[in-house]
Amino acid sequence: NPKVVAWGECGLDYFDKKRNSQVQSSELKDLQRRAFSEQIEKAVALAKPLVVHTREAEEDTLELLRKHLPRDHKVHVHCFTSQKWFAESLLAEFPNVFLGFTGVISFPSAGAVREVVELTPLNRLLLETDGPFMAPVPYRGRTCHPGHVPTIAETVAKVKNRSVEDVLRTTRDNVHRMYG
Repeated sequence: NPKVVAWGECGLDYFDKKRNSQVQSSELKDLQRRAFSEQIEKAVALAKPLVVHTREAEEDTLELLRKHLPRDHKVHVHCFTSQKWFAESLLAEFPNVFLGFTGVISFPSAGAVREVVELTPLNRLLLETDGPFMAPVPYRGRTCHPGHVPTIAETVAKVKNRSVEDVLRTTRDNVHRMYG
């Protein structure tokens, strides 16, 4: 359908909410890996950008992207809260990858994520809410919505020493490059 602009959000989530730790079941991880591989291949076959979710699964996510995704395919790594090494690998290996950042970047405890914002070129960065969760400070604990994007842009602007207008303009252009 031409109205569909992307494939996803899909990916790997190895976080076990019940235990508040990583999933231990190799069977569950294998099931997720097979499903994600098929999702990647479907996005490629349909020539649709891929929207990726990854949580506690960065090594496997990168392995599967390397194996199944052409290097120039458009990818949006949604709600990026992963480590710096993962961002550096994605940005270096996939020239059309965009990293999406939410209100998490405004949390006092999110210094490591702000470091990733700092290293991510502005022309490879997207702003997102991941509503209804992850509202930025000073709205933390409330329902997150698209009206919070300018607040997220303010944090990006501070981290990157750019104007909010420049951040909003560039990330709007990035959305068009990613999704058409």
